Amino acid sequence: MEFSEFCSRLLERTDIVKLISRYVTLKRAGSSYKACCPFHNERTPSFSVDPNKQLYHCFGCGKGGNAITFVRDIENIDTIDAIKMLADEAHMELPQFERSGKRGIDKEKRLRLYALMRDAARHYNANLSSPRAQAARDYIQMRKLPPNIVTRFGLGYSIDFTEIITHLKGKGYTEAEMKEAGLIDRTADKWYDVFHGRLIFPIISNTGEVVAFGGRALRKDVPAKYRNSTQTEIFDKSRTVYALNLLKKKRRTGPLPYVIMCEGYMDVIALHKAGFDTAVASMGTSLTYQQAKQLKNYSDKVIISYDGDTAGQKATMRGLEILRENGLTVKVARMPDGKDPDEIINERGADAYRKLLEEALPLTAYKLEMLKKQYDLTDRDDKTKYAAEAVKCIRRLENPVEKEEYLQTVSEETGYDMKVLRAQAKVTTGEEEGAEQEAKPPEPPPARDKSETYLLAAYVAGKPYVDPRDLVELFPDGFERNLIDSVTDSRMHGMKDTAAMLYTDLPEGVHRLLPEIIEFDLSGTDDEKIYRSCVRKLKIKRLEKKCVELAAAYDETKDVKYLEQTKDCRDAIKRLRENGGI
Repeated sequence: MEFSEFCSRLLERTDIVKLISRYVTLKRAGSSYKACCPFHNERTPSFSVDPNKQLYHCFGCGKGGNAITFVRDIENIDTIDAIKMLADEAHMELPQFERSGKRGIDKEKRLRLYALMRDAARHYNANLSSPRAQAARDYIQMRKLPPNIVTRFGLGYSIDFTEIITHLKGKGYTEAEMKEAGLIDRTADKWYDVFHGRLIFPIISNTGEVVAFGGRALRKDVPAKYRNSTQTEIFDKSRTVYALNLLKKKRRTGPLPYVIMCEGYMDVIALHKAGFDTAVASMGTSLTYQQAKQLKNYSDKVIISYDGDTAGQKATMRGLEILRENGLTVKVARMPDGKDPDEIINERGADAYRKLLEEALPLTAYKLEMLKKQYDLTDRDDKTKYAAEAVKCIRRLENPVEKEEYLQTVSEETGYDMKVLRAQAKVTTGEEEGAEQEAKPPEPPPARDKSETYLLAAYVAGKPYVDPRDLVELFPDGFERNLIDSVTDSRMHGMKDTAAMLYTDLPEGVHRLLPEIIEFDLSGTDDEKIYRSCVRKLKIKRLEKKCVELAAAYDETKDVKYLEQTKDCRDAIKRLRENGGI
């Protein structure tokens, strides 16, 4: 059966009204159904579902399509995973196909990796009852985690270097498959479990598959407190949110008032234990646009609940901006005395944490509070600097009422006259502001590294030597990632013509990349050599930037985990420079 024919049959067997009803409340309106659009904020329903044509359309934001596109967009997954979800529900066998280009992962291989990770998670969990897992049981008891929470999150334990390898080989898996899944690595002539001696946290995708693991060291001889799976064919940390599978299950019982975004696994687990079961965590402190889009599918409001230390506050600032840019209402629950949510609940109880949520600050208020801590307002120079920086922050607001309120706050804090602050903020009438924006020339786009342009151009042109995995790693988010995903989806649907591929149904913002990429000169005597050189250069550049960030984090916190992570980065850079390592 052709893939297109399979999709047609799948759509025929899928009730789009029943499907969409899981996410929004549909009301009958003549021959169709209506609801408030799940893809953008609105009060008046403009989202329509036609049960006869099996299509949906929003007259507000313009989104529309069939059951496959709805699942793809609402779950923030790619087209193939959306098809797989619907095919599983319809009890249809997915046909064989290549996932993305010549080096993509096919269906059988992907299912094999999912099965391997599922078997590994079950075995790690079973290990908790082993006499050799006393350290894990002691830690679970120390953290006061009841059996139902251990089961809900599928916690486990890796007993030693080779035990999981022996178990999985007994089930027919090879070391090569375990390596590809990110479970094991090799030193000299010996394979070993990368999570040995650690409490295991399975990371489950929003489609219900175990795609990766996090591990917390329980023995003193195990380096680095936490270790996460490396990026694999089935795991992209920039698109993964820890405990999103539980959030999805919770959403099916009704609308969620808010999502709590935490910093780590144990914070999420502690909050669920205390009854705050809309808690999730990003894979690392830096939120990505893809993660923000996923959260928006479950609630329009996010409360950031990161640790109260300096590093946590800086991560909060980055996350606030990304969430706001994706149309979410963002507030920040301030963790006092450098504590994390788990500590607050254990020391002061669930009601104390609930109060922190109720008193959470809006984005701008939190920014101003953090800014004020950097200055001594009794010092004239510091007060002037604070006022200038605060006004810069307020100037970005679109709502004039909000601007006025926050300018009033700064006026009360500093004693500066409102007229002075308004002038500094360039608060004008609507007509003046419109004229000013119209007269202002558009800012030129930032200069792009030629290596980045080369990789994007080579992928768009369909060069056979391009490995999509390299691009996923180097472009985790932004317009570039949207472009890559669009090209990948188009190729999976059989579209070969580059012009047609790139100028139809592209995500917002991608078009501005196209002229530079399409016109880029790819001629050369050894294209693949140039490609590998560009990949190596950009990987080194990203690692060097990460080293700087880790060094700054260590200077602020003196936490040795940042030194260990810096060493890992420098070792990776050394390997890349010595032997290409890509």
